[in-house]
Amino acid sequence: MSEADTPWANLASRVVRVVLARKDISYAVLSDALSMLGVIESERSLASRVSRGRIKLALLLQIISATDADVPHLWESAFLVTGTWEDRAAAVVSAELSRHPTVTLAELAHRLVLLGDDLTEKTLVSHLSSGILSLPSFLECLVALGSSSLDNYVEYKDLVSAAITRANTAAE
Repeated sequence: MSEADTPWANLASRVVRVVLARKDISYAVLSDALSMLGVIESERSLASRVSRGRIKLALLLQIISATDADVPHLWESAFLVTGTWEDRAAAVVSAELSRHPTVTLAELAHRLVLLGDDLTEKTLVSHLSSGILSLPSFLECLVALGSSSLDNYVEYKDLVSAAITRANTAAE
């Protein structure tokens, strides 16, 4: 992970830790709860992935579901989507985009590149539409769209601060 990615990875880690702390759930309990959803992750693997901020949006959705955490209002219909968790993650991206009818996936990908995401626009469009988006990149999406959907777990001003930090780091 590059130095520029660190603020986003730290925020991704924080989001998951806040979900767990609000429900007073350990990684061991989370591992068991995720297994009830058919997601096999060891306690150690979860702790490692969370500490590094290497989390997919789909895993965050699984964690929210497994812990019965508060689902952001805008995402409620995405949680009802049948199919994979990646399908639900794509539905979350669509829900966020629905607030901005003039912003396409391509425009959102372009905005992410401007924020310093190191993936190409084409790759970002693919990740956004397929639901395989990383949580750090999704947090960037929230900034690009001016969304406060995750305010229960991370303050929007902290997301903006990460964007500024990344821009400053990239400019150096």
